[in-house]
Amino acid sequence: MENNLIDLKVASPPKQPNAHTWVELNWPNAKTLGRYLAWGLGRVAFSCSLFSVHLVRSSLKIAIALCDSMDGGIKHLVKLYDALPYSGVPMSHVIEASATVVPDVIGEVITDVISAIEGTQVMIIGEMGTGKSTLAQYLAYSVGGNVRVYECEGTPTDWAGLEVIGKGEDWEAINQAMTEDLEDLSRQMQIRNEQGDNALAGSERVIICEEYPELVSKVPSSGEWLERHARRGRKARRFTILLSQYDRVSAWGLEGKSDLGDAFHRIRLGKKAQAHAKLLKNEALINWLRLDKSHCLLDDHPCKLPAYREMKAVLPRSNTTIVQQSSDNKKNAEKPPEKDVKPAWGAGFENDSSDSDKILWRLIQRFGAEKSDSVVVTEVLGFTGKRYSEGIALLQRLRNSFS
Repeated sequence: MENNLIDLKVASPPKQPNAHTWVELNWPNAKTLGRYLAWGLGRVAFSCSLFSVHLVRSSLKIAIALCDSMDGGIKHLVKLYDALPYSGVPMSHVIEASATVVPDVIGEVITDVISAIEGTQVMIIGEMGTGKSTLAQYLAYSVGGNVRVYECEGTPTDWAGLEVIGKGEDWEAINQAMTEDLEDLSRQMQIRNEQGDNALAGSERVIICEEYPELVSKVPSSGEWLERHARRGRKARRFTILLSQYDRVSAWGLEGKSDLGDAFHRIRLGKKAQAHAKLLKNEALINWLRLDKSHCLLDDHPCKLPAYREMKAVLPRSNTTIVQQSSDNKKNAEKPPEKDVKPAWGAGFENDSSDSDKILWRLIQRFGAEKSDSVVVTEVLGFTGKRYSEGIALLQRLRNSFS
């Protein structure tokens, strides 16, 4: 058995391979090829899936960017669209009108301007065409008394039936007349101090000065005239009405004289009233002033004047109550203005019978319908001047009795 064994010697591979070393490579069998093929297909599948994910994510980013851009563009177009006219009104205004409530900060409206200015002098401020002259005559005729007008540029039809001084820019005539006013004022105050207020009855006088700021630099006596009438005018039964287009203190010569300014009520008309309301920062008051030409400001308070035709209607009727200028108080006392004469039906009205009240009430209903209280009192009932308050009391009593 031992002799049949063959000793085979296999060459051992070299310890370090070199360029001359032969490495035996065997061709892979089918199983190995299948395994490699399955691995490659799996790798391709994963790569495709990862590529698809990246592609979808990039597409979504682009879509989001497009959506953001469209969102901003549409919002901008909405703002532009809101500003387009809608039925003739900007859409923004429609939204504000429907969503914003204007607070009622106007306050109580003064409707009886005659009572409101009692005891003080008046400045009427407004641009041309706002009715300053008409209002001045209405106040003068309602208060009652002799009327003098200072006017340097008036036409023959202005201030009809009244004493007008200064036409044709006659500054010297105005200066002389104002000097006479100062002497008259001193006389009135002397009579008042010696005999009391009752001694001045029937000597009332109204002085209207058109564009007073122009007189400040051209009439030497205008400064003293204004100061003395502001301080003592109403005590001496002198009612001054100053008209101007200017609303500056410097234009009136009142710089540093705030106490003189306090002696005047300021009635502002038209755009001057709106400009003053803007200074008060009262938007509701500005809107109220724009509603009607009869709306104005009495100092800082809203005031509704009688309609223009009502003020004009008072003038012709009251012409008969204005007598010519006179400085003789005794003469005036002997023949007082007609405004102090009571109507026959009004004498002792406190004791009127019910039949008389009925007649008065019918007159008020017939001729005073839709008219202001001041017009009813002065036109229908005939109470003017210092008896105006009596007419108001009578009207109120009739209303309480028959309303």
